[in-house]
Amino acid sequence: MTPKVTEARKSAVSLRPGFVTPCKPRPFTFGIARTPVQRKDPMQQGRILLVDDDVDFRSLVSTYLRRESFDVTEASTAGMARHEFGAGQVDLVLLDLGLPDADGFDLLRDLRSQRAVPVIMLTGKDTPMDRILGLELGADDYIGKPFELGELRARIRSVLRRANGLSESEMATASEVLAFAGWTLDLTHRRLLDKDGQEMKLTGGEYDLLQVLAEHARRPLSRDQLLDMTRARDWTPFDRSIDVLIGRLRKKLSDGGEGELIKTVRNVGYTLSAEVKRRRIAAAALTGGAKPLS
Repeated sequence: MTPKVTEARKSAVSLRPGFVTPCKPRPFTFGIARTPVQRKDPMQQGRILLVDDDVDFRSLVSTYLRRESFDVTEASTAGMARHEFGAGQVDLVLLDLGLPDADGFDLLRDLRSQRAVPVIMLTGKDTPMDRILGLELGADDYIGKPFELGELRARIRSVLRRANGLSESEMATASEVLAFAGWTLDLTHRRLLDKDGQEMKLTGGEYDLLQVLAEHARRPLSRDQLLDMTRARDWTPFDRSIDVLIGRLRKKLSDGGEGELIKTVRNVGYTLSAEVKRRRIAAAALTGGAKPLS
């Protein structure tokens, strides 16, 4: 559906469907319903961090990408981007160069120094020198504004395929996984695989708790936080079910020979101490005992 644009905004957003430009006039309202952020589903294409200080631009792009089954987190400053990047798993960053509190190239260098997450740069300054500098600093692609939203979607999918080493057909049927310490948590099929590709049986509660811990690896979470993140019902202050589930998970993970991966943080709660990597894996790599990830 083509957004309805006020007269004052016609110079900033083309009336052609799915076409956006970098101009930033006074605020306006799109005539489209905003889609609420929902819990990640198995068909999600990937988690994207969109960094741009233009709230209307972010709204248009994030709404479109969510409709294309991407999970989008927004940040308007470099400080917010660093926080969101460190707070959870990110599959790809869409980064605008013109941020109010930092140079986009400095932020790109900072993010790439932390971990190898693909970055696509978005900018209205589409000059050869900017493109060369961005690519030399580690950007995977570069899109100058204005651009077609369909082109952005195609480039995102292309970069994600290259990053995961998958063909287009494999990408369409791939499983999203969280890999840590020889274990692979298959988010698509809700199962845990050991280093030989064999399934470790988990109850629904054990799986939900392990997913929360893996998605917040190396961050201490209290019992209350874990209960809130894993349940859709009320609980009491004396609810000790988390401790029971932690004990069962520790035994199952230690049976894989990796030692105690879930640590107790005194006066806080629990944390998964291992480094976690999010990947999309071809279905064939998760069957027949193949080793999916190291």
